[in-house]
Amino acid sequence: MYLKYLRKSKDLEVFSIDQETSLDIPFFDNQVPAGFPSPAQDYIDLDLDLHNYLVKNPSSTFCVRVTGESMRDAGINSGDIMLVDRSLDPKNRSIVLAVVDNEFTVKRVNVSEEGLFLMPENADFNPIKITSEMNFQVWGVVTYIIHKAN
Repeated sequence: MYLKYLRKSKDLEVFSIDQETSLDIPFFDNQVPAGFPSPAQDYIDLDLDLHNYLVKNPSSTFCVRVTGESMRDAGINSGDIMLVDRSLDPKNRSIVLAVVDNEFTVKRVNVSEEGLFLMPENADFNPIKITSEMNFQVWGVVTYIIHKAN
C-alpha cells in the first residue's frame, strides 16, 4: 500500500491510496502477549497485504495527516496518518473527519438528548455543539490511525 500525495490546505494534507501496487509484509500468525513472555516460534505463516487488511472500500477511502492535539487521548497525535472511509455512516462514538463552518476537524461523534456534539479527546479543548446555523458535514469515518512507535 502506497500513499500518493494529492494536496495540502492550511490544516490538511490529503493522500490517495495506490490500489495498483501491493506490499506484502511477512506476517507471524502467532499472537504476541503484551504481558508475560511466551516461547517464540521460528516460522512465518503467511504474508499480510496491508491494502487488503486496512482498506475495505477502496473507491471511498483516503488518507489524511493529522495536525493538532485535540484527539491525543484517543491515541491520535499530530503527524499521524488517518485512513478515512467516506462510504461508512457515522455512529454514536465514531471518530470522524468533519467540516464545520469550512474548517476541517477530527472529533468523536456524541449524540445525546441535548443534541449532536463533536467531542475532543483532550481536556484542553471544548466540545462543539452542532446547530442548524452551522455549515456541517461529515467527510468520513476514521477506520485506522497510523503512527510511529516511540
